Amino acid sequence: MMCKRVWFQIGALLVLFFFAGCASTVENNYLKPEDFASYLRREGIEVGPVRPVLPDPFRATSGCAIMVGNSEIGVYKYDQSSRLQRDRLANIAKAGRTYIQGIPYPVEVYGSFMVFGLEKNEKKHEILRALKKFK
Repeated sequence: MMCKRVWFQIGALLVLFFFAGCASTVENNYLKPEDFASYLRREGIEVGPVRPVLPDPFRATSGCAIMVGNSEIGVYKYDQSSRLQRDRLANIAKAGRTYIQGIPYPVEVYGSFMVFGLEKNEKKHEILRALKKFK
C-alpha cells in the first residue's frame, strides 16, 4: 500500500514538472526571422529593408538584418527541435549576451529568436514590446 502511494506521488510530481516546463515555453519555432519584420510592421513600427544574413557567426540556423529607425537589428533563429541549438540559445539567454571575436554584445532572447543590436536603436523599447508578443 505504501509503495503505491510513493509511486503515485512520484508520478504526480513528474506530471507537474512536465506541465510547468510547457507553460514557460514560447511556441514560435515555426516562424522565420523575416516574419519578425512583418510582425513589427503589424505592430505599427516602421521597418526599412530586410536582408538575409549568414547565421554562422552565432551558430544559429537562420538570420536576417532589419532596418528599424536609425540602425539595423539582427534577428537570428535557433531551431528548438535540435538539442544543440536549444542548449546554445539557453546559454545565450542566461548570459544576456553573445560574443563576436571575443567581444561581448548584449542580446535579447525570446522563444527561438535572438535579437542583436538593440542597444543603439532609437526604437529599442517598441521592438522589445513587439518581441515579447512574437508568437
